[in-house]
Parts: sequence; structure tokens; C-alpha cells
Amino acid sequence: MKAAPGDRNSAKAGETAIGLFCFYAYGYRERAMYAIRAPFAMPETGEGLVGRLARIQGKLYRVVSIMRQIGGPIAAGDPIGVEVSAVIA
Repeated sequence: MKAAPGDRNSAKAGETAIGLFCFYAYGYRERAMYAIRAPFAMPETGEGLVGRLARIQGKLYRVVSIMRQIGGPIAAGDPIGVEVSAVIA
């Protein structure tokens, strides 16, 4: 299936993916999720990571949201869960 221009599942011209270290993949309420190491410090909303193109285990994804068991700011290196959608390059 080919994504429509501007679709969140398509990569934009010139957009570079951030490489994310993955602990493991899992599903949560029928969502595709990965447990990753936070690549940089960010607010608990995931600002700066949500919406970005990411490379996880060699595949391209768009980060849709983040989930954590604790609240507060996220430090670089903290384990967090990210919901992703596959990207058509």
C-alpha cells in the first residue's frame, strides 16, 4: 500500500531518522510498542521525540506517542515505551 503525500506513514524529503536503542518490542492494547532508551532529555510529554522519524532495529517508524510508568521529566538514557507506526520510505 502506498501512502498518500503528507501521510504520517510516509517519510518527508530530507527528513532524517533518529536511531533509537531498543530493549524489546511489545504490544499494548493492540498498539505496536518498543521499550527504548531515551535519546535525550525531554518533558514527560515526549516533546521532541513524538512525531519524529525513528530507526528501530533497522526499520523506519514514526513515533506516535510515549508511555511511562512514572511521571515527570525524562532524562537521557531513561527507559521509555514508544508507540510507533511503520513508515513507507
